[in-house]
Amino acid sequence: MDGASIRAFRIEDMRDIMEVERQAFPKSPYPASIMVQYARNYPGGFVVVETGGEVAGYLIYDEHGGHVFSMAVKPSHRRKGLGRMMFMHARNNVEGNLWLEVRSKNTEAIRFYKRMGMKITERVPGYYETDDALVMVLEGEMA
Repeated sequence: MDGASIRAFRIEDMRDIMEVERQAFPKSPYPASIMVQYARNYPGGFVVVETGGEVAGYLIYDEHGGHVFSMAVKPSHRRKGLGRMMFMHARNNVEGNLWLEVRSKNTEAIRFYKRMGMKITERVPGYYETDDALVMVLEGEMA
């Protein structure tokens, strides 16, 4: 997306990150304490995407293990290439394969990850309180 950029998370982004989280996951947002813990544990893998001077989304991943912990884009900024931009950033900066868990009922996210070249490798019954998880993996080069 024109004018969009990815940068490292800064603690002063917390209010914006929590707003993204509330909009993207209204039924089950992470609390701020979890976000702070991710920032401490994965400082190189916690990035935000900005557009027009606004934090429009974030991505948290383990640069060494490839696990994508969370990714979200504000609904008002979806379908503009920001998710793809963050995904490509992770792909280009990770050692090994990217992998993640996604709610089996989150068809929009599953479609997105499949477009990014990920494959479903496993189903974990009851992983989420009310849903199974699908484990998705990106192996090798993207299409």
